[in-house]
Amino acid sequence: MLRDLNKIRNCVVEGLDGTIGTVADLYFNDQTWKVHYVAADTGNWLQGRHVLISRESLLGPKWETASFPALVKKSQVEQAPKFEIEKPLSWQKEREICQYYQWSTYFPVDEEELTVFPGLLTSANGLKDFSLMAVDGEIGKIINFLVEDTDWIVRYIVVDTSKWLAGKQVLISPMWNKSIEWPERKIVVDLSQEQIKNSPEYDPTAPIERVYEINLYRHYGKPHYW
Repeated sequence: MLRDLNKIRNCVVEGLDGTIGTVADLYFNDQTWKVHYVAADTGNWLQGRHVLISRESLLGPKWETASFPALVKKSQVEQAPKFEIEKPLSWQKEREICQYYQWSTYFPVDEEELTVFPGLLTSANGLKDFSLMAVDGEIGKIINFLVEDTDWIVRYIVVDTSKWLAGKQVLISPMWNKSIEWPERKIVVDLSQEQIKNSPEYDPTAPIERVYEINLYRHYGKPHYW
């Protein structure tokens, strides 16, 4: 099922011996868009610190109680290496955190292999408000993401086109991006403004049905993921 990231945020992360915090962000590979880490805001417990929890230590989410059970203890979290939220996660920082918890790393152990290793570990929050650039110009701003809750892959970017299309929201598959340009804060997709303008409108209050997705992929002439 597709889950709205705005609704995933603030779900409670429950450790083995108590509440660790609330979901604040997700970290995913910016080429496969698969989620590898959840960032939790510890609130008053650790004076607003953010901590990283690997999906390796997360059990299946309990959507009925809006909670994420995690196989870590609060004492572990309290002494964990600190990291800065909303920025790409570096090889060095991920290795430090994974060595502390004894998790498997996403990045290769050998730093020399990074030159041929695809993708960065990217923050979802860090991409919010990036411009979406069509091949012929800007068309909107990124405001949200939809995540598949079975394999934890970001399936859609939610784009607000109100500046161009009178309040219309549209969905774009992240797999259609040509590049993420960090200094300019923009994502470039291989679609035209006209294609996006005429795409099926996204209603954030309604569930995503497969027929909608079929029409979306058919409109763009793209191969579907299912």
